[in-house]
Amino acid sequence: MIISGLRAVARMMDAHELLDLLRHSTRQCIGDSSKVAVAFSGGLDSAVVFALAEEAASTVRYICGVHGSHDSNQAEESALDSASGLHPIEVDREKMEGMVRRAGRILRTTDPVRISYTIPVLCVVDTAKEDVVLVGSGADELFGGYAKYLESSEIALTMERDKEKMLAELGLLDSYAGSTGKRLRSPYVSHDVMEFADRLPLSRKLGPEGRKIILREVAGILGLESRDRPKRAAQYSSGVMKEMKRMASGRKMALGDWTAEIVGDVRGIP
Repeated sequence: MIISGLRAVARMMDAHELLDLLRHSTRQCIGDSSKVAVAFSGGLDSAVVFALAEEAASTVRYICGVHGSHDSNQAEESALDSASGLHPIEVDREKMEGMVRRAGRILRTTDPVRISYTIPVLCVVDTAKEDVVLVGSGADELFGGYAKYLESSEIALTMERDKEKMLAELGLLDSYAGSTGKRLRSPYVSHDVMEFADRLPLSRKLGPEGRKIILREVAGILGLESRDRPKRAAQYSSGVMKEMKRMASGRKMALGDWTAEIVGDVRGIP
């Protein structure tokens, strides 16, 4: 009984430490900006970022999706409340090919999955009037958000590789944002937060209790409804992947072949 109680106290101390680190990181990302944008999906990662950003600045949530998608419908429902501070962005089907090509060339890839989850972020960067755009990048890689981790025989190695890929992608997206006069930032990838994640036991990240265990505890401390919300990958909740598959099918092409044709040769892109 005593041991169980001590473990519970230790868990809460971990969660509060992470919350403090994320709060500090969020404030660093915001800097002296009085108003910031958050690429929002309603999921755990972006909800935590939004809650902490609200503590430091006036914050606008941008949610992006193809008409009829989960995210688009959620945006329409929330937008009925004028005080929601949520700005819906509808992905234009007619411009999808152009967005696929641009995302692929920014990331230097023809991988349809990487392209599909990047398009909503690009839409927010292009639309937001605020100079700082906050994203939830890194939460999955640092705190065990992907289902594949539960199936991996080398979880730590897989997570480390995913983290390196995520950081590289975030750097490329920030470079693009910079070309538009904006800054793309994620509170999850500060040195202190990543160092904390590196020394955190794997059991505090994922296991029988689920995934991103400690981050859900942080959301609980903040009183967020998204604490127990099931994960919806951005490429699916936004409807972008479904639309890309539809367009590829219309050309009677495999998705990968269609994407490669649209993006073109990415070799040699500086």
